[in-house]
Amino acid sequence: MKSSLINAGKYNRRILIYQVVKGKDADGFPADVEIEVLRTFADVKTMRGYTILVNDSDFEKAYTNFTIRYPSQTTITRDMLIKFRDKTYTIQYINNIDEANVELEIQAKEVTH
Repeated sequence: MKSSLINAGKYNRRILIYQVVKGKDADGFPADVEIEVLRTFADVKTMRGYTILVNDSDFEKAYTNFTIRYPSQTTITRDMLIKFRDKTYTIQYINNIDEANVELEIQAKEVTH
């Protein structure tokens, strides 16, 4: 039987997962509203320059991997966004690692303006 123990210390970066929905601003005009979905700690790994070159990838396609504990009460979808260190990331890929409902890996790309 495979052990499901996780080193809790590896989740050392605070992230916010949120969704943007249509709503109204303080004056009643239509506006996009951010709804918090999950505030959690994550293991954050960025794709290094060497990895990008070896994989013959474009630097603009560099991804950041966020690994979190599997959220049993919350569903994370690709239309949500992540805030980490004053940057916004779009979710590109979601993986329930080993289908074990223990860790969720989220591959995301930084939003550049």
